[in-house]
Amino acid sequence: MMSPGSIDGNNNWVESTSLARAIEDAMVRAGVIKLDKESKSTTHDRRNSFVAIATGLINYLQANLEIHIGAGTLGAATGNNVPAAAVTLTQAVK
Repeated sequence: MMSPGSIDGNNNWVESTSLARAIEDAMVRAGVIKLDKESKSTTHDRRNSFVAIATGLINYLQANLEIHIGAGTLGAATGNNVPAAAVTLTQAVK
């Protein structure tokens, strides 16, 4: 399940994995953020911003995500259709 993330009173990530933390990790790897060169208030504000962005993205996906699966053959050897008819999955993100 996707989690937006949260920080504790010391500005540390509470969850070991979250969308907000993944955003931060990607930005650190890209060299956009230098964690060792910022103040505690900057860390707090940035991480709260990432949590807000992640929350908005997850809320949007919950409300709008649809996955369309067309009927198709799994493989010539099986002869089975997967699925037998077109299917639409909604609210695939919980």
